[in-house]
Amino acid sequence: MRRYDERLWGLEHGVAHLNHGSYGAVPVPVLEAQAVAAREMERSPERFYRERLRPALAAARSAVAGFLGVDPEAIALVENATVGVQIALDAIGLRRGHEIVVTDHAYPWVRAAAERACARVGARVRVVPLPTDWLGGLDGSTLVDAIVGVVTPRTALVLVDQITSGSALVLPVREVVRALGDAAPVLVDGAHAPGLIDAPVVDGAAFWVGNLHKWAFAPRTAAALVVGPRYRARVRPPVASADAASGFPRTFDYLGTQDPSALLALPDALGFPSAHLGLDFAALRARNVSVLAAGLDVLAARLGLRASGDHGVPMRVVALGAEGDGAVAQAWMQRLWAQGVEVAVVPIDGELHLRLSCQAYVEAEDFELLAEVLEGGSA
Repeated sequence: MRRYDERLWGLEHGVAHLNHGSYGAVPVPVLEAQAVAAREMERSPERFYRERLRPALAAARSAVAGFLGVDPEAIALVENATVGVQIALDAIGLRRGHEIVVTDHAYPWVRAAAERACARVGARVRVVPLPTDWLGGLDGSTLVDAIVGVVTPRTALVLVDQITSGSALVLPVREVVRALGDAAPVLVDGAHAPGLIDAPVVDGAAFWVGNLHKWAFAPRTAAALVVGPRYRARVRPPVASADAASGFPRTFDYLGTQDPSALLALPDALGFPSAHLGLDFAALRARNVSVLAAGLDVLAARLGLRASGDHGVPMRVVALGAEGDGAVAQAWMQRLWAQGVEVAVVPIDGELHLRLSCQAYVEAEDFELLAEVLEGGSA
C-alpha cells in the first residue's frame, strides 16, 4: 500500500495523489505553523487584532515579495487568484463599448468574472483561440500576434494565463506584455506560477496574480496580487477597509475579523522545501518534472497515450481519446477516485484529457497504479 511520510504530509494512504495543481497539499509543518498563529490569536484576540496583526502581515508580505522578486510596496495578499482578478477588473474603469481580451484556454471562473464585469456596463469579452493542435506544441509568436491583432482602442484589458489551468500550457506572457506596450493594460493570471516559474512577476504588466497554496506550500487561502504603479491608487479590497487612508498595499491588510492564520504561515510555507526536503524550489521543480516525464513514459508504453509537450513544469495533459463535457469528465474522476487514483479529467474542445501534476510526494508507483486502472477499462 502506498504510504506517505506522515511527518510531512497528511495525505490519505493507498491513494495515488496526481492532482496537486488543483488545490495543492499543505505540508504538516506548515499546518503546524498555521496552528501556532491561530493559538496566538486566541491567547488575546484584543491585542492580536489591534497590535500584532498589521506587523505580522507586513512580515508575511515582505517574505512573499522576496520570493517573487518584487518590491513589498507593489504587492497585496489576497485570498486567491480569482479574488485578485476581480480586484483588477474593478480597477480598470470598464465602460460600455469596451472589450476584455482572453484566450479560449482561460480559467473558466476567471472568464466568468470578466463576462460578468462586461455585462454590467455593456462591454464584451473577446476570445482569442489557441491553435487547435496545441497538444503537439504551441507557437508562442503566433499567439502573441493573434492577441496583438485583436487589440483596439476599445480594449480595456488583456487577460492572459501564465500557465493555463486545464491544458497546462506555459504561455509567452512576457512577450505579450512587451508587444502590447502601452496599447492595453495586461493582467497576468499566474495562478500556478509561484513555485513553478522563477521570478514569475512580469515587468510592465498592469496586474499579476498568483496562488501560493498550489505550488508554494501555503495553507488555503493565500495569494499575491502585484499591481503596477499606474493602478495602485485605483485598486480597492473587496470590502471597505479601515486602513483605506494608508493606501496600497496596507488597505488590503485588515479587512475586519477574518482568520489571517494562512497568511501568517507564509514564511514557513516558502521555507518548507529547503527546511524539510533539502531542495530549493528550482531543484524540487526539476525533480518533479523528471518524475512526471517518467510517469508519462509508463502511460505511453502501456496504453499508447499521447502527452502534451514538456514546458519545464510538473504539470502536463494526456489525451484520453474520448469525447465528453464537464459532466462526463466528473464521472471519469469519480470512477478513478473509487479505484484509488486522484487526477483531474478536463474537457478541452469537447475531448477529454488527464491533467497530471506532481509534487514532492509523487513517485513512479503512483503512475503504475493509474496505468493499471486505465488498462482495466473500468475508468
